[in-house]
Amino acid sequence: MARFHAKAISVLRNLRRPRGARALLLLGGVLALGACKPGGSSYYPLEASRWWDYAVRETVLDETHHSRYLLQNAGLAKGMDKPVYVQTAQTGSSELLRYRGAGVERIASMRAGMRGPQPDGKPRVMLPEALTLGTRWQVRSTLALIESRTFEPRDRVIPRHLPVALNKKVVADDAEVEVAAGRFTACLLIEGEGTASVPTDRGNGTASVAVAVREWYARGVGLVKLERRESSDSNFMKSGEQTWELLDYGD
Repeated sequence: MARFHAKAISVLRNLRRPRGARALLLLGGVLALGACKPGGSSYYPLEASRWWDYAVRETVLDETHHSRYLLQNAGLAKGMDKPVYVQTAQTGSSELLRYRGAGVERIASMRAGMRGPQPDGKPRVMLPEALTLGTRWQVRSTLALIESRTFEPRDRVIPRHLPVALNKKVVADDAEVEVAAGRFTACLLIEGEGTASVPTDRGNGTASVAVAVREWYARGVGLVKLERRESSDSNFMKSGEQTWELLDYGD
């Protein structure tokens, strides 16, 4: 495993990572090609050079922001013992992913601002190996939407990247969803939930934060829609939410 992670780190270090406007321009060129819609049977396609354009709506402390998020598959990573695929984003981040059964797992990632690539000590399950109804698994996440109502620096939630474990479950394989990219049927619907304890009032109290996630995946397309909400009954906390919707995709 250590040898495998060393190879993953080497691959990520050698990636050319487009950033900011340059990345948007590069991926914008791909969008302008008007490529045919990708085929295949995976709910999480990894093959090059598929791309996805998402509209993201995020509300934190009653302020709503709209943005776009572009993803593109960059092909197979070189020098790996088994097929591993590289996926990049316009933010400059990169991930190493591989198929496992019917699902997909991540083995390493690099984020903008990181000193170097970070291997996942244990592969992160993006979709489980078995996609049968009722399949359960757990993933690590961080609180990123709920925030303190106070202005005390030590009460801030988002900058601290507080962890939360999400318990996920396949709840349907026949879900329908409509977004800007079209209407999708026979979708895989996944729901997740978790709780975290957050210090409040300058450390004098705590608040319980509930996280709820819903994800829709279309076969041969990938993630079509995502909804996430972080909420609390505490008077010190303000709930937040985020939605991703697929605008367009291709290969």
